[in-house]
Amino acid sequence: MVNTREAQVSGRSRILASATMNSPRSDFESLDKGALHALCDRLLADDSDAVEECIAFIEAETMGLWHGRARAMMARRLKHCRLSQPQRTRVVRAILDRFVRGRFSEQFKDQLRLVLHLAPESGFAAARSCQAAPKKHVSRYANWILSHEAPSRGSEPGHRITFAIEASRGPDR
Repeated sequence: MVNTREAQVSGRSRILASATMNSPRSDFESLDKGALHALCDRLLADDSDAVEECIAFIEAETMGLWHGRARAMMARRLKHCRLSQPQRTRVVRAILDRFVRGRFSEQFKDQLRLVLHLAPESGFAAARSCQAAPKKHVSRYANWILSHEAPSRGSEPGHRITFAIEASRGPDR
């Protein structure tokens, strides 16, 4: 896990990483919108420290003001960053765990899109297992995820349209 502390860097607030974090939730819980936005902005430069901090934030179970939106922004930007295989595994596991438990907030689809980008088969497997979940918001999101699964060959809408056009022309046309 990653510990964070703020420092001023050329007049801008920056979150710095430290490898000795005991309680990720307590450290991340206090981050406000400005600090989270600054962290997200560092992803635009593919900053490896920011990538690690954002993954740790996504893993943390925080429910602070703007934290759901920050996770969504992080997810959108992480799709364009270099992630190691262990980082990919961690972020996918954290998002899918939150999905299966139904513990998510606004803009969660952005996090699910990151899963579909990094590990689509894991996302589809989790969604299939949640289709009949007792929590309606979980089953609704499961169906949304599965709507992104590639249809089986021959069932694509374009295939049916082509077949219908050819059938309407009749033979020898």
